[in-house]
Amino acid sequence: MKFNILLLLLLAVVLGSASNAQEAGTGGVSGVEKEPLRIYENRGGDFELTGPDGKEISSESFRGKVILIYFGYTYCPDVCPMSLSHLKVGMLELEEQAKEVQVLFVSIDPERDTPEKLKEYVPYFHPDFIGLTGSVNDVAEVARQYGAHYFKQYVESVEGYFMAHTDAVFLVDQQGRYRGRYKTEWDMEKLISDIQWLLNSGS
Repeated sequence: MKFNILLLLLLAVVLGSASNAQEAGTGGVSGVEKEPLRIYENRGGDFELTGPDGKEISSESFRGKVILIYFGYTYCPDVCPMSLSHLKVGMLELEEQAKEVQVLFVSIDPERDTPEKLKEYVPYFHPDFIGLTGSVNDVAEVARQYGAHYFKQYVESVEGYFMAHTDAVFLVDQQGRYRGRYKTEWDMEKLISDIQWLLNSGS
């Protein structure tokens, strides 16, 4: 049991760290003009999934806002709650600009994460965060678009299995373009800086 959990956490760290340095936005340095964020033409894209009220929600409905997408699941023992908590702190740091940012939590465990479950779980971290789910195939397609990886890790416990997954936040600009990925544990300062750059430049 302990070995399985340690393996799961190790895999989550490895998956989340892969290509992170290459894709994270360039952080600004005090006194130095910030470089424009790269646009990744071959990643991201619009999608439609089921929201917490059981209705379909399209990413296009958030045009004009910066979107932060996190792929996780409600039964996650530690990584997901930690990342969502970091994002909550980030929203507090953005102050009034937080109204121009939308956090989307996409469940990679649609078999257990019903819209009702997400409606109860996600707003616990911030009232404006939205949880999304869908069919196994629909979620897999969205994850593929953004380069998020995950798989089941069966364990001898009440839960039955955990999900090893990419621990990263994906940044999408106001026009729906993929701009980078970040680890909330280490990259929050850079993420906040990049969000502010997008909001202030309109790029």
